[in-house]
Amino acid sequence: MSKTKFPSPTDVDPSLVIVKDVGQISLTLQKYGVAVVPIPVVKEEMEKAFKETMFYSTANSIFTEEHQVDEPTLDEFYNPASFKKRKAGDDTQGMIHQYGTPLHTLIQSNPIVRSIMKTLYGDEIHYLPNRLRVSRKFKNNDNSLHIEAHELFREVDGEIQLIPGHVATLVGLTGIRRFVFWDMNEADLKPLKDYHDKYGSEFTSIKPEYMHTHFPGRRRMVNIDCNDTPHMILWQESNPHEIASSPSISLYISPVSKFNNTIISNVTSYQPDEFIGLSYHQSNLLALCYNMGGFEWPSGKKLYQFCHHRTYKHFLPKIKNHFTIKNKFKQKLPTNGFINQHSHIYKMKLKSRGIVLPQIAFNINTPPFYNDISSLPDFILKDYGFIPTFIKKNTLKITKQSFH
Repeated sequence: MSKTKFPSPTDVDPSLVIVKDVGQISLTLQKYGVAVVPIPVVKEEMEKAFKETMFYSTANSIFTEEHQVDEPTLDEFYNPASFKKRKAGDDTQGMIHQYGTPLHTLIQSNPIVRSIMKTLYGDEIHYLPNRLRVSRKFKNNDNSLHIEAHELFREVDGEIQLIPGHVATLVGLTGIRRFVFWDMNEADLKPLKDYHDKYGSEFTSIKPEYMHTHFPGRRRMVNIDCNDTPHMILWQESNPHEIASSPSISLYISPVSKFNNTIISNVTSYQPDEFIGLSYHQSNLLALCYNMGGFEWPSGKKLYQFCHHRTYKHFLPKIKNHFTIKNKFKQKLPTNGFINQHSHIYKMKLKSRGIVLPQIAFNINTPPFYNDISSLPDFILKDYGFIPTFIKKNTLKITKQSFH
């Protein structure tokens, strides 16, 4: 970790980036690199979604009985600075590995959110699973500077430009949500491209020394008050940004124009074996049945469901034998589910809704679902691809023969 003292980010007046007319989002993104939209929700509905959201169901499915983790209280939800640290996975970093939760559904169902996404993506829009985040105090992290885009640069009339890529989003639910980014508007991008060329096309992290040397004075920070109203923060995924902390609870939603149908041929220790042979998209569908994420994060990096592999040894004494192989951690599908997807009745319910899942979801040894996907509204099921527009290979189309 670098010990260099870097200039603090320049504060951006929140009123400059808050957009009340959805049609102005693209212009605000171009001008400031970030746009913020208030997302009014009914307080009672958000409280209900919070109470139904399990922040630690995946962790608790892995921990032994004596190491179970308590779910947060409503007071912790509304006062993130008081949110107690749990000894669970990546909780220390504030990353909560729970995906497709009732809180996600609440935000994704919001008419303003859906209007924003339609404005940015048109009618051809889908969503990838993403997670929750808890922050307890204000802190900037220079060394977390990164870019999440797969393709970064294009040349137009001899000028190097960043390819905007997808619009990344996070939603501050409660507290003060800070976002730190770099304003690259009208910057000479050759130094950034040179860095990219040197470290490879899939690089994500950037040394802050390099950015401060070649792009001085372009580091920005905005603090958004989400205490009364949640706010969506949007940025182009190719825009350099940092992981900044502030007392807040947020979630990420990840719109995309199409699903990734690349087939998974191999998995790591932090991915279930059931993913092998599925497409990336199908792994998301299967994982969401357990409020988990699929093979990779929307950023393109391999996704771990519980904790970073560097902390395996720390947690190994606390986990069930079911999740170990030869005294090493091995991620498996959780076994604490209560939805019997193998029953004729549940299969009929899925069929009646047009829901299509990978065949392995119904194998006899596949554990019960934790997430009742049949309870989700049709538009959410279509968002994630549970209700497809056509039947893909390696999926189970439920017919009478399927019930035997």
